[in-house]
Amino acid sequence: MIREIFTNWKILKRILITLIFILLFRLGTLITIPGVTVTNNDFAGDTNSQFLSLLNIIGGGGLLTFSIFALGVTPYITASIIIQLLSADVIPYLTRLNKQGEKGRIKIEKITRIVTIFIAIIQGFAIVFAMNSAGYIEQGTLFESEWAMILFAVLIMVTGSMISIWIADEITMRGVGNGTSLLIATGIVARIPYKFENIWGLFINDDSFVFTGFILFLFYLAVAILFVFLLSFFEISERRIPIQQTGKGLNLEEDKQTYLPLKINPAGVVPVIFASAIITLPPTIAQFFPDSAFKEWVIINFSLTSALGLTLYGLLIIAFTYFYAQININPEETAKNFQKSSTFIVGIKPGKETEKYLVRTVNSVSTYGAFLLAFIATLPFILTFFGISQSAALGGTGLIILVSVGIDTTDQIKSRILAEQTKTHAKVTANLDKSYKINKDVDNKKRNKKEQEDDWLL
Repeated sequence: MIREIFTNWKILKRILITLIFILLFRLGTLITIPGVTVTNNDFAGDTNSQFLSLLNIIGGGGLLTFSIFALGVTPYITASIIIQLLSADVIPYLTRLNKQGEKGRIKIEKITRIVTIFIAIIQGFAIVFAMNSAGYIEQGTLFESEWAMILFAVLIMVTGSMISIWIADEITMRGVGNGTSLLIATGIVARIPYKFENIWGLFINDDSFVFTGFILFLFYLAVAILFVFLLSFFEISERRIPIQQTGKGLNLEEDKQTYLPLKINPAGVVPVIFASAIITLPPTIAQFFPDSAFKEWVIINFSLTSALGLTLYGLLIIAFTYFYAQININPEETAKNFQKSSTFIVGIKPGKETEKYLVRTVNSVSTYGAFLLAFIATLPFILTFFGISQSAALGGTGLIILVSVGIDTTDQIKSRILAEQTKTHAKVTANLDKSYKINKDVDNKKRNKKEQEDDWLL
């Protein structure tokens, strides 16, 4: 695949555009909001730590430095969840738009962008309140009052969020991969060195032998790599449903059989990102009630280190997996398309029977994916109940996002390479046909001329 990338300028151009926009975003995450002093950025030892850590992950990693991209794409993700849920037969107008195809999708996207601005303002204030009260940030010399600092910081954060969303859109349209997911993944990648530094400190310290600690560290790395491979296998695993076109005999040769592939995890990384966004909503609202029993209760119980918060997080992942599996595959639309193209599932009647079969199959496949996804995402927090440090635990939201985004981006690059090769092949074939036709016409003219000369001689 690497050779094909460097020999295809269009693909290489898309990858370069993606890297440039990612670099632009990462530079933005290093620029602290003017007039604000960051006093602590490890998000540990405070009741708000889980809330802020999750926002940092799904935002793209700019919150640690309280940067101009501190909110990142979080408001857009939250707005997308709200609009998509309301489009599922809750608000009739949105439901109608959802069924109008591309035209309706464009209108829904505009509504989502408007909602994003309001959510960005709310989340901006909540983050400033949380970080200010916890002592992560303090007022700089630029402002005379604390409220002036807060209002300015929120304005910069909202503006930065809009720029982040624009960068994500540009990557999606002009680059490779899903822009939103890639920005989130880059924030996680940026924290990997710090993650390994913490793990190194756990295994090699003053109380342990260096050699023993080093061996344990290598063993940890080996298990981590194995875990990534297993997660990758889970992401690419699929169930294949044999399909056939009317008028064609049933092909029993496995390598020539046509399939409808259903991934074990058909919803991809969306459930984890959306569940993370939803679980941060109650703590976000609670920030507007400082020094209250309500805020304390919400922050503690919606933390992923609490039984209630962790259970709710797992259930949200499972629910979103089922929900988005049906959206991604859309059994009703698939059944209709099969009928239009005279295609059927082997052993299943076309139409409603096909739709029912697909609904059952998608739900069945999603069950494995949903529970496995929830288990991997919650594993680091489950292990904390047994005294194992969260920083040393394998799995988690970040790893799922990294693996899923990596596979999705690689698949998209492969698809674009194949599409370009198909176009090139089509052009070559067309040119050969054209050349053959021209040569044939020339031969015919020569033959006709020779026949005319022969007739004249006779």
